Amino acid sequence: MGFTPQQVNAMSLWQYFAALNGYVAANTPKDTKKLGDQEADELFSWIEEGGLGRRSLSTQTYTWDERGPLPAGIVYFEVG
Repeated sequence: MGFTPQQVNAMSLWQYFAALNGYVAANTPKDTKKLGDQEADELFSWIEEGGLGRRSLSTQTYTWDERGPLPAGIVYFEVG
């Protein structure tokens, strides 16, 4: 919510929960449209058929020492 621990400690329970409820209301999507049965079936069929097909992905790997995380290299792999 953006409050410091000191600000939270200075609040009453009422103030904290009023701020929390306002934060949740402001950050909750208003569009609650869910997938219909047909859309869900189409999505699961697409996933079972392989989705996007075969593709190459990569990710950075790290090692850790007293200075923190250090880039170690990139790993490449195929999915799909």
